Amino acid sequence: MPGHRFYNPELSSGKLSPEESHHAVDVLRLRTGDSAAVFDGKGTEARVRLTQVSSDEVAYQTLSTARTPAPTCRIRFGQALIKPVGMDLLIQKLTELGVTEIWPIASERSVPKPSGEKRISHRWDSIALSACKQSGQNWLPKIHEAAPLDTFLSAPDPAPATGRIIGSLQPEAKPLPTLLATARESGNLAALDLLIGPEGDFTPAEIGRARSAGFQPASLGPLVLRSETASLFLASVLHYEFNLPH
Repeated sequence: MPGHRFYNPELSSGKLSPEESHHAVDVLRLRTGDSAAVFDGKGTEARVRLTQVSSDEVAYQTLSTARTPAPTCRIRFGQALIKPVGMDLLIQKLTELGVTEIWPIASERSVPKPSGEKRISHRWDSIALSACKQSGQNWLPKIHEAAPLDTFLSAPDPAPATGRIIGSLQPEAKPLPTLLATARESGNLAALDLLIGPEGDFTPAEIGRARSAGFQPASLGPLVLRSETASLFLASVLHYEFNLPH
């Protein structure tokens, strides 16, 4: 596929949005007759030729399409809010690693407390979209607005009991490989729900509510990892274990 990738949720329209058109023409300097790739964020990518070019509207002809299968396992990732630079990095990397849903969680120890939710959500959407363009990822994750922990715990369509995992520093936490082996043995695991706390972890009360909702504490090893490190580690392991061909 060509190196330049653009997003259009309605591939058949044959036209890029004003924002994508501006990027194609004024930033990348593409012209009529140039080739590019356009993806819809739902698994389909098209190879196209530009037929009409202006800063406001770029039209294209579809030459061929390719389909990227949906991830075998839906991964819903609950991440307690951390500092903005760390949160932005996580949105980018979780997108690259094929996480299906990202739930920013306003926990009691979150840093910072959420403010300007719509503006923040728009920035996160932009980061995820850029990550898809750069990495060749054709599935755009759903990024929810920051919400309390209980909203995440009661989200519809929960994963099976063996697929609900919370990263934990508690002594009774089971090793992550043990929990993943149990999840695999349970059969065709189509969904996982994950929870990672902020710096200093979730409070005991929050951990108790998560456990009451079926989340099993998982140890990520002997080291005390920063929140973003723990999340990237967990997302990488799950991508390898459940969404890569073996």
